[in-house]
Amino acid sequence: MKAPRLRPAAEKVAYRVAGLPVAARGLLEHNKRDPLRAIFTQSYWRPRNASEACQLTMALILWPVVVLLGSAWYTYCNGSVIRARFGKSIAIQLAEQIRLYFTAGVLAPWYYIFSLYEEPDRASEYLQRFESKSFYIPMLKGKKGSPLNDKVQFAKYCAERQIRCVETLLHLDGRPPSQPMPECDLFVKPNAGRGGRGAERWDLIAPQLFANPEGRQLSGEALFARLVERSQQRELVVQPRLRPHPALSNLTTGALPTIRVLTTLDEQGQPEIMAAVFRTSIGQNRTVDNLHAGGIAALVDLESGLLSKSSNLGADAQLGWTSTHPDTGAPVEGIAIPCWPDVKALAIAAHRKFTDRVIIGWDVAIVVDGAILIEGNGNPDLDIVQRFMRAGLKQHRFAQLIELHLQRATRQSHNCPTVHSERMPTIARDSFGRSLTPTHEH
Repeated sequence: MKAPRLRPAAEKVAYRVAGLPVAARGLLEHNKRDPLRAIFTQSYWRPRNASEACQLTMALILWPVVVLLGSAWYTYCNGSVIRARFGKSIAIQLAEQIRLYFTAGVLAPWYYIFSLYEEPDRASEYLQRFESKSFYIPMLKGKKGSPLNDKVQFAKYCAERQIRCVETLLHLDGRPPSQPMPECDLFVKPNAGRGGRGAERWDLIAPQLFANPEGRQLSGEALFARLVERSQQRELVVQPRLRPHPALSNLTTGALPTIRVLTTLDEQGQPEIMAAVFRTSIGQNRTVDNLHAGGIAALVDLESGLLSKSSNLGADAQLGWTSTHPDTGAPVEGIAIPCWPDVKALAIAAHRKFTDRVIIGWDVAIVVDGAILIEGNGNPDLDIVQRFMRAGLKQHRFAQLIELHLQRATRQSHNCPTVHSERMPTIARDSFGRSLTPTHEH
């Protein structure tokens, strides 16, 4: 098995390790006051197939190794920075990580991602990846084969429904296509990729001559042949490289900034915006803005479109929080996102065409002539939203809606009537101190 294929399997085992103390305690406490955790506990101990049974078995065997090695490594990378910045000793950081693992299922990376060294007692407010990505979101997915999972089909689906989306110039599947290499700046990515991995940028610098950000130059024919060969291993999508709106051009090192807009269906099945995060590139990354590729992000205030302070994903604590772009020096905090009402309207309009998904993370770019959809994510990373909210989603209306939809799905599976939840949400606040409880954008 090749190394790239091992990564998803290792992640799933790590999620099982993270969820183990929470699921074990759930068996004893029955989670009567926490319906989400009750659903998680029940699902955790009932593997749906042999692969999940193997993951659970591995977690039961390997959890001490995963916990201790993870804490040792991430504390080695970040401990001295946090000690200098907050005065918290490395020994206390290690002790807190071990305690938070047993009480809230927090592994070492998320101790730093969620800045729990500042307020460790808030760990229970966060929705962890081991529950959201492995259980809640998959349980709420509709039929298989959604266009969200295929970038070519996604672009076609949006175009047919008049949802503005970046177009597909070429779809490469290992066979030479009939059309020639497009004469424009190009952005290439795997058709079913995630996290910005495998993306390439090629700028047209002369007729039939392309260059990537590192300065490598290829003729149109050579680039075409290279991409076709690469697509034999993994299908590729070739799109036009888009340029950011002038108001955002000094907030990037070259990659197109995007806004991750998280939408969820409400009680009536209408999309509602939960949160939004502006993402951009720093350093040597001039191709993608993804945080997992080393980018930074800032929370977008839902009402005004103003940005908060920015940071990276947080597993590397060196950067911390900053009001300006680390490379360009341009201000980030307080900057207003251009065309902000259009961004919100586009995300709502798009989700109305994908109502088989309760939760979607939209990637929206803002170019010279307005907002344009890049792609949709049916299993979005909630870590990004929670880190930049500086608050956990369990204290947000999002958790109320997820609980409601999970209860409905459970009732439907047992042919029971749907009952509306009347529980009111707890109010969380963003970095500006304003309420994060969203308004409807119908």
